[in-house]
Amino acid sequence: MRPPTDDFQFIAGNLSLDFVNTIGDRFGTAREYLTSSAELTRGARLAGILPPNGRLTLSPRRLSDVRTARESLYRLFRPLARGGDPSRRGLSQLNTRLESVSGARRLGLRKGIVRWEWLSPARDARSLLAQVYASAAELLVSEHVAAVRQCEGERCGWLFVDRSRSGHRRWCSMADCGNREKARRHLARLRRSAR
Repeated sequence: MRPPTDDFQFIAGNLSLDFVNTIGDRFGTAREYLTSSAELTRGARLAGILPPNGRLTLSPRRLSDVRTARESLYRLFRPLARGGDPSRRGLSQLNTRLESVSGARRLGLRKGIVRWEWLSPARDARSLLAQVYASAAELLVSEHVAAVRQCEGERCGWLFVDRSRSGHRRWCSMADCGNREKARRHLARLRRSAR
């Protein structure tokens, strides 16, 4: 059986952090989830930011740019997960990225409800990235920014917003990293008692 984190997961509590988490075992043998336009499309559909019939068509270079954007967001949020502050450079990069997609949306009215309308074609990653960048910016200015954490799994590296009652969430997922750590501890206890 595949661990849950061998595929797209939406456990971070924030779209931009879920986007950052599109690489598994960041500190081990990294597994890239954004391997093709088809996989990026699948992930965006699962996240609900691309309509079921939407399809992204990206050149290999543009797909590489999407992964670069992901890593830029990771570098921005990782210090926060460790109790630090975001870097000025990271904020500057996010501002530049926000500006690059600012024309990708406008407010529209449908059935009496104001919503964002995405202006770039469905096959372009701009509308997807605009939503990710907006999510990152909203997190940075929210009260939840103090609750950004990094999974304590040895190889994981996933980021999430800790919204647990106690504020002491340690794992991206109990079904994956949490269980691995429990198994590791159990094995260590068995080895100690065998001595």
